[in-house]
Amino acid sequence: MAASFSMKPAWAYRPGPDVAPSAPPGLCRAQALARAAAQFGVSVAKAGISEAEIEQQVHEYLHRHGATGVWTITTVGAGENARVCFPTQGPGEQIAAEQDIVIIDVHPITQEGFWGDCTRTAIVGDAPQAQATLNDLQAIHHAMLSRCRPGMPANELFAMTAERLAAEGFILLDLLGNIGHSLSAGAAYTHGFIDADNASPMWGAWAIEPFALRDEMAVKVEDVVWFGRDRCTVL
Repeated sequence: MAASFSMKPAWAYRPGPDVAPSAPPGLCRAQALARAAAQFGVSVAKAGISEAEIEQQVHEYLHRHGATGVWTITTVGAGENARVCFPTQGPGEQIAAEQDIVIIDVHPITQEGFWGDCTRTAIVGDAPQAQATLNDLQAIHHAMLSRCRPGMPANELFAMTAERLAAEGFILLDLLGNIGHSLSAGAAYTHGFIDADNASPMWGAWAIEPFALRDEMAVKVEDVVWFGRDRCTVL
């Protein structure tokens, strides 16, 4: 499925305290598709499948469910390749093996022009230590999601998350040193990244995606949060 940038949704986005209380329905639908596609990728990540085959099956899933394209590549990393999740490293011929970790990062565009963004991590076969590492990262992620509040500075969320990751033995792996980014109408990164240097207030949609290593095992999870006028909602 080729990348497409041809259409922006009718989303009157204002990044400030008068932002809409709730996320646009089209954004909710796009993110629901992203979550479903990422989870589908997890379901097909079995021993013997290649990164490229996972990507193909995920793209077929997106096409069946109405996506018109992707706004950046679908990242699939298996085994050693799970340590890099970045839009310059596309899926290759690496074969998933028993006890491997596979990371799947999906970026659909819907027919309405909305963008979704979701990452899920698969554990191939029976790998209790890898599963425990993933469970611990997910617990940190969910705890940080619960601490999101409208208009909070991006670097405040980063600091809380980085402190919790370090306390539980994780090393941040993101090549740009962040745990996420803004997501606006047909665009990403407009308001920067969730990193130590970005004091921008968080309004509207932000993708939160901690990617970390512990005991040589890389894991990642990602969800989109709507920083609304009065509350934050995980989409």
